[in-house]
Order: sequence, then C-alpha cells, then structure tokens
Amino acid sequence: MSITGLEKPHILTQGIWLPEQIKQGERQAAAAMGMTLFELMSRAGLAAFELARRQWPGARHWWVFCGGGNNGGDGYVLARLARAAGLRVQLVQMGDAEALNGDAAIARDHYRADGGAIETLGALQGEPDLVIDALLGTGLSGAPREPARQHIAAINRLGVPVLAVDLPSGLCAGSGCIPAEAVAADATLSFVGLKPGLLTGRGPDVCGRLWLADLGIQHRLRQAPTLQLLHWNSEREHLPRRRQGAHKGEAGRLLVAGGNEGMSGAIRLAGEAALRCGSGLVRLVSHASHVQLLNLTRPELMTASFPGFDQWSWADALVLGPGLGRNDWSRALLTAALHAGRPMVIDADALHLLAGRAPARVVITPHAGEAAALLDCTAAEVESDRLGAVRQLREQTGAVVVLKGAGTLVAGEHGLALCPHGNPGMASGGMGDLLSGIIGAFLAQGIEPEAAARLGVCLHARAGDLAAASGMVGMLASDLLTPIRRLINQTEEHDNNKPDADTGR
Repeated sequence: MSITGLEKPHILTQGIWLPEQIKQGERQAAAAMGMTLFELMSRAGLAAFELARRQWPGARHWWVFCGGGNNGGDGYVLARLARAAGLRVQLVQMGDAEALNGDAAIARDHYRADGGAIETLGALQGEPDLVIDALLGTGLSGAPREPARQHIAAINRLGVPVLAVDLPSGLCAGSGCIPAEAVAADATLSFVGLKPGLLTGRGPDVCGRLWLADLGIQHRLRQAPTLQLLHWNSEREHLPRRRQGAHKGEAGRLLVAGGNEGMSGAIRLAGEAALRCGSGLVRLVSHASHVQLLNLTRPELMTASFPGFDQWSWADALVLGPGLGRNDWSRALLTAALHAGRPMVIDADALHLLAGRAPARVVITPHAGEAAALLDCTAAEVESDRLGAVRQLREQTGAVVVLKGAGTLVAGEHGLALCPHGNPGMASGGMGDLLSGIIGAFLAQGIEPEAAARLGVCLHARAGDLAAASGMVGMLASDLLTPIRRLINQTEEHDNNKPDADTGR
C-alpha cells in the first residue's frame, strides 16, 4: 500500500474514475485477492492515520467526525489507531451509532472494545488541534440534509487543520458540485483511484492538498478510467520537433482573426503566445482602426485588416474569436474564416456566433458562460455538472472541446481528459486568449486537434503555476509568455535536477 501526491506522473495518478466505478472495483478486487471489504476499510483507516501523523506530527488532540456509512467506518479505524498511539481522541458520531451496520458496525465495535468512547456534537469539550472528516464520503448526490449540515458547519467554524477521508463532506465526488456547504479541508486522502469531483468544479476549493492511497488494489481495477489525468511531463513528449535545417515556413503559419474596434489586446496576446510556442509565422487579421498598432512592440507579428483580407489559404491553421465582438463586422469575419477550411481554434465571441456543428478539425475553448450559451442553459448548471456539459458540447458540435475553469476538461475522439495544473491567479482577462494562441500554434505545426488541445491546456496551466511563484494576485496573461518558452525548451535533465518532494497537489 502506498500514498502518493500529484506532483509528477505516477501509476496511481494517470486515471480518474467515477465513484461507482471505484465501489464496484473494490468489491471485485477484494474477491479476486481473497480479502474482506472490512480489510479494505482497515487499510483505508490506517492510510489516513499515517498521513495525519506525517502531516501534523505535533497534533495531540484529534476530533474524529464519523457518518453513518463506510466513510464513518474508516473514521472508527483511524480513531482506534490514534488512541493506541497515545493521542487524545474524541469521536463524534453523526446520528445513532447503534444504527451502523455491516463493516462500519464492525469498526465501531473494535473501537469500543479498545476503550473508545462515542460522543455527540454537543458533548465535545476543549479545543482540538486536528479534525478528521469521515462524515459523508463519496455517496453524496445532492445537498446534505440535517444533521449533516450542522456537523459540516461545526467543522468549518473550528479553524483548525482538517483531513478529509476520501472526500470533503458536502462535495459531490462525480461532478465537483457543492449543493450547499462542504467541509473546507486542508488535505484530502482519496482511496484506490482519483474521483472527478476532487479536481474540477468546486473540488479544488475545498480539497486542500490532495493525496491518493491505492490500498494495495489499484492494479486490480478492471474498469478503464473515465478520464485521463494530464501531466505536463507526459504531454510535452508531443511537442513539435524541428529538423536541423528547418525554416520558418515549415514551422507553421498561423492566422489569428478577431480584434474588433477597441479590442486589440486579445488578438495581440493570442498572436504572441503562438510565436512563443514555435509558430514560424503569425499574422493578425483585425479591424482597420488599430491594425498599425498591433505589432508596434512586437515586430515579429504580421498584420492585416478586414475587410479586404483574402489570403486565408496562406495559413496552416486559424484562431478565430479573440476580441471579435458580435456586430456585423464580426459576423462577416466569422463567415470568411470558416470558409478557409483549415484546422481552427474557435473561442470567445466566435462561440456566441457559431450556429450548429463546427467544421472539421476544430477545437472550441468555452468557459462556463460560453458553454451555457451553446447549451442553452445557465453557467451555474454547467458548473454543477462539468463532465456532463463537456460531453454534451462534444456531441452537439462535433469539435474537440476544452471546457475551461478549475480542472479544465478536454473532450475528443479519444475520450475525456482533465488538467490538474493551474491556479486562481489565472482568473484574469486575456488568459483564454493566450490559450487559444497556444493551441493554434500547435495546430499550425501539424499536431492533430485533440492532441494540440491537451498539450496546449497543460502547457498553459503549468506556465500559470510558474508565473504564480511571484504572486497570484495581479498576475497578468502576458506574465505567462516567459514561462511558456522556458517550459517548451526544458529538458528531462533539467527536470530531474529539481527536488521531487512527495508533497501532494
């Protein structure tokens, strides 16, 4: 049995499973290995106990909150181990402890047999220095009811470190939705396989540092993961390679079309990102009012104005949408660009103007609001089921879909992928334009749309993490341009010289 973080690719962190897949897989693996499900529960409790001791070695007074299912049983196992280690433990049972059944009841009985007491929320005394959340686990599908809400709120009021067992209570494991209030954990230890809700939607808000314990059975999982977890160290293997005698014409010609009157910044950011990703030639097609200013401080960018531009066949790929606007000029430019018949990234206002299915070899990159417009729903509905939304967009448009946000999702012919990189400092204007330029650059260099989308999403997010080293607040999209070039040109030797602390996400 091992516990691993998500810093680098690892056999434990290559896939993401739905909670029902994990539940079925646990039963199948236990049967195949001739073990009981209570033994798996015991391994889970032990893993959580060991992580808590490692992360908070000075904590001597633990409050363990247990629910009515197997997640609560994990908490009982942990509480018994903590008492045996000489720690002060107060265990809170949500609901009637006598109503527990199955393996959770066995764990309760073992805890009691070793002298452990079971208390209610109102009977707690003193101040804990660590809280263990083993209330609800992965079975939640809607808003928690009382008394779960009361216990979640009580944990959040304490202001002490919290370790969530498998999942912060109140978070939906399959979607990342928080229908009401969820425990705000400092760390979460997931079991057997990662679940989508830990990494997308609201999950990153409440999971803290994310860890995974395989319980010794992940190699026995028969189900294929629902999503692939993207890692930069793996994705960068798909970066374009140049031959020694390469010239700019074979490094990819990219057209970036948009930049309506008063909106020149978006197209400029997309174009410069494409240059930093290796495009040999980049041309910005924009409104005539500012076309002469676009390359004033970046002379490597070529410019052209619309209407009047008709050299669409010059490009190997297009980016359509940054700063496009939604007026008659915008619609005319959209129509002309769509007739180019080139691989294309469609973003921003172009998504609002796009009707029906996208052309072939297209990547669309909506955020939740743009996805909602395409799906005729609200952004809140998209965020409540990001996996469902990205699947529906893929089916509706036929495009490779990048649903931006915390835990960006990519849907294409080869299934779903999730990017765990990135940070809240990237919530600023221009970040999406940068991503469009990155993906467009890879399309222009001959990478297939789905692979270009996965590579671009991963590079963009990792560059954001590097830029955030100087502080997240006030981080600009242009701050990512230097890290982008650095990441693209890194070598394995450079990476291997960096410390590889097992520190979680």
